[in-house]
Amino acid sequence: MQNPVTQINPLVKIRRNRVLPVAGMVLVRVGQKVAPGEILAETLIPTKHVIVDVLNALGLKNADEAEKLVDRKIGDLVDKHDIIAETGGLFSRVIRAPIPGKIISIKNGQVLLEVESRKVVVQSGYAGQIVEILNDRGAVVETNGTLIQGVWGNGLIGFGPFVVDSQSIGEELTPASLSINTRGTIVSASWCEQEESLNLAGSLPIAGLVLGSMSPRLIPCALKQNYPILLLEGFGRIAINEQARNVLLASAQKEMSLNAVKWDHYSGIRPEISIALQASGAPEVESAVFAEGQKVRVHSSSYAGKTGVLTAINAVKTTLPNGLRTATASVLFQNNEKTVVPFSNFDIIEVEERFPG
Repeated sequence: MQNPVTQINPLVKIRRNRVLPVAGMVLVRVGQKVAPGEILAETLIPTKHVIVDVLNALGLKNADEAEKLVDRKIGDLVDKHDIIAETGGLFSRVIRAPIPGKIISIKNGQVLLEVESRKVVVQSGYAGQIVEILNDRGAVVETNGTLIQGVWGNGLIGFGPFVVDSQSIGEELTPASLSINTRGTIVSASWCEQEESLNLAGSLPIAGLVLGSMSPRLIPCALKQNYPILLLEGFGRIAINEQARNVLLASAQKEMSLNAVKWDHYSGIRPEISIALQASGAPEVESAVFAEGQKVRVHSSSYAGKTGVLTAINAVKTTLPNGLRTATASVLFQNNEKTVVPFSNFDIIEVEERFPG
């Protein structure tokens, strides 16, 4: 069985499809270099419609007869009080548009007006190059660099210089850890438990925030912020795992792209950090079968956030302390502690041992 691989990789080839939810206009070309915040494609999505009921307004009984009186066609733009239909003759009766809009349907003696819409855009999310155009939907962005995938994001995209040190990355984000010097930068901390910290970061403002975890009660506050927030481990008080910590510390002062999209398990799209590099990386491994010797990250119980090595895939199901019997593997941590972990409670991580300069 193939299992998703969580990327914690200092150098890999990144290739991402960036698409609109519906057809629209693509604004880039193949070969074009793009910044993380650059708009690749845009479209308008209708949000409000109005029905002009010609059939009943004119007291008619036949829909075909009503539609013959409509003096417009699909796609026409109309202003308020513009004539939609009229009977003609000496005592002509007219039906007017109640509000400005666009005619999108004439059916069953009714005219459907699109009266409100909102613009939807898709940003690059990465510093890279356009390698393919996806007709009317978006483009494919490719780059080489550091890639670290997270588990939760507040839906925003940001980029800026990454400010981190060995002390702050292992501590809580507090108001005292934020200052005018962090304005315009991407900041990292182990966890966050205070709304005041998130709000202060937004007022500076910072360019983005990378956390190991945060209190779940902060979710509404995080969603209101105007900068991206990305969690690498989850909710609670879980420190950044050692593999990600090492990669992040090696990336200090580099330009970071933070794509804090919400994790879509169906499509595989997930929040992630990327740092473009000049070196070429191998294509990322997206899935693998559990096997001895793999590096994994545990995300449950007292071992949450710890990384280790699979030493055995247990041949028979294990009965856990809670009485559940399930498939497990044995994991050895760096301190030589060993434990048995259900398959659902760890993920494979991809980490190379070298760090690019």
